[in-house]
Amino acid sequence: MLRWLWRAVLALVVLGLVAAGVASWRFAGYAAADPAVAPDSQALAYFVDDYAGARAAFLADGDTLAQRFANAERFAIPVGSRQGTRELFVDGLYVPAQQSPKRLLILSSAVHGVEGPTGSAVTRLFMQEFMNDALLADTGVLLLHALNPWGFAEQRRFTENNVDLNRNAATTEALYQTQNAGYPVVDPLINPGGPADLGAWQHRLFLLRSVAQIARHGMPVLRQAVLQGQYEVPRGIYYGGKALEPQLAALAPRLATILEQYPLSMGIDLHTGYGARGQLHVFLNPPENPRVREGLEAVFAGQNIDWGSGADFYTVTGDVAGWIGALRKSGAHLPAVFEYGTMDSQATLGAVKSLHITVLENQGAQHGYASATDEARIKHDYREMFNPSSAAWRTKVIHDSRAMLGQVLAQLPQVSVGP
Repeated sequence: MLRWLWRAVLALVVLGLVAAGVASWRFAGYAAADPAVAPDSQALAYFVDDYAGARAAFLADGDTLAQRFANAERFAIPVGSRQGTRELFVDGLYVPAQQSPKRLLILSSAVHGVEGPTGSAVTRLFMQEFMNDALLADTGVLLLHALNPWGFAEQRRFTENNVDLNRNAATTEALYQTQNAGYPVVDPLINPGGPADLGAWQHRLFLLRSVAQIARHGMPVLRQAVLQGQYEVPRGIYYGGKALEPQLAALAPRLATILEQYPLSMGIDLHTGYGARGQLHVFLNPPENPRVREGLEAVFAGQNIDWGSGADFYTVTGDVAGWIGALRKSGAHLPAVFEYGTMDSQATLGAVKSLHITVLENQGAQHGYASATDEARIKHDYREMFNPSSAAWRTKVIHDSRAMLGQVLAQLPQVSVGP
């Protein structure tokens, strides 16, 4: 009897090891499936992968619009770099309502720098296909290109100070005293020391370590702890900083002046990464004002809104979309985020893989890489997570953006958000 018991235990152990091995193998080679969309050369032409090229394309389209519409304003906020080898700017184009200023639409891109190519592409789609006499008769448009130009140029999510701009935006200092109670629980998992080494056991076993945390705390708790933002670990991921980053501080008074010219404004901040691959998620922090929520629901009527409080999503502190609205002294603001999913990260395997790629990239940025091969692989995976080279994915981004922007422009004039 004892012999059979030991054999059963041994069989269970072997099965467990096999299952763990298979899971780790699947995890190592994980890739979300592309959307079933035929590549469209006209859509793909909007994408420019490098910062300098994307900026040049934005400025060229801006020249055309500035010549066409009266009183257009252009500005460039320089962003310094300790490297001193690049010219980096937050570029803006403001075209006021040409007849009656009823509402303002703001598009912002590259808050997370490495996501810049998609944000720039969608911005130029909007410039070329939507900015016309009919729209601009009573709607002003403000385009903010590359809010994090250093991250765009260096293909990092964060600024040169390792600050996540979408956890940094605030009108008071209170944000930077915020404590993320869950972050210390996940800190050993997501902020390892030493050079990034794909062969290290901490990374080979990352899936199993993550599953253990999920089993103990639950996925929603861990997702919120990791992604909410934190203000105590400067070299850690999702660090929100200790003060407003310089480009946002320089931008704030200009934004406030423009906002006050309109009783209603709406901001769309363009992001990539989180969510189902090939899907445009309308991703919002739940607003405190119920009238603002009603306005957003009216603009996106018929669409699935991913409120950050949902089980598969999360809320953030210090987000740019909300910060822009907080700069208003009067009137109302509708904050929205377009999130173009890349990794199926609303599912467990995609979420853990996305986190692992982020952890490895930050470890390499902070502590170096174990080898040139490790560096090349990690940086490649990181770029693909936020700026997929897939022609099908890029085509769907443009097609979906065209449809969604069309709906926004059709519905926004119907919205009235009172006090």
